[in-house]
Amino acid sequence: MDGKLDIKDFKIVAMILTLFSLVAVGFVINSKIQESVMDEVELYRKAIKLENKKDMYDYTVETEQGNFITKTDIKSVENVKFPEMDKDIASSIISIERKEFKETYDMKTRTVTYTDSKGKTHSKTETYWEWVWHLVDTNVLGSPEIEIHGNKYKTSDFAFWYQELDASKLISQANRSEYYTKPHHKFRYIAIIGGKLTVFAKAAGGTIKPVNGNKIAVFEKTYKEVTKDVEESPKIKSVFFVVIWIMVTLTIMIIEYKFFYKNCISQQNSNR
Repeated sequence: MDGKLDIKDFKIVAMILTLFSLVAVGFVINSKIQESVMDEVELYRKAIKLENKKDMYDYTVETEQGNFITKTDIKSVENVKFPEMDKDIASSIISIERKEFKETYDMKTRTVTYTDSKGKTHSKTETYWEWVWHLVDTNVLGSPEIEIHGNKYKTSDFAFWYQELDASKLISQANRSEYYTKPHHKFRYIAIIGGKLTVFAKAAGGTIKPVNGNKIAVFEKTYKEVTKDVEESPKIKSVFFVVIWIMVTLTIMIIEYKFFYKNCISQQNSNR
């Protein structure tokens, strides 16, 4: 030993510095994420909790009380239905998409491998027939407006979501999730369904607006459940980030070891 650090020692120090740097960066990013999430939590905690009453809702909106959360009835302004829909649930449908499928008997090909009597392997292409469903058309109907306590708003201002809709709930003749008009023809439906939903919005300018983003938040859960989920989200997001960052850190350390440290050691040994 001559008291001098060789390239191996420098690479070890470099790897240690890389590890500490990644840990420090991860800590800073996680702190920023937590700050952002806690800001959102505070929005829900401080929001006015409204009962499902028209007078309270109207007063909150008219006096521009700010952020509020309420479980309320959301209805479609227009009846949204296709001709085959004969059950009376149109008032709860805000938008509906119908996909049309036809089944045809199609010829297909496949490669078959076999072994002959001499033990040799051969391949051949053969044809076969199979019934296949094909999407032939998609139609969408929707109400441009929804109603909350008699007040009308643009449907597009709300963060609604589509869900699969059982055809038997729409059509008397349907006895399954899809509606068969013929043996080889059927319709499949997804829809935005109204009803009692939780709305998180801001009462401002004589109307309601999004608190965050471009659309007013809508949930199926009660506002207590929504608030609880939001309050638990910092822990969930923190754990998720830590797991991802550990994977990133390990990947970088492995790459650094394989392509820098290990290669440099091999090169140093070959030069001796």
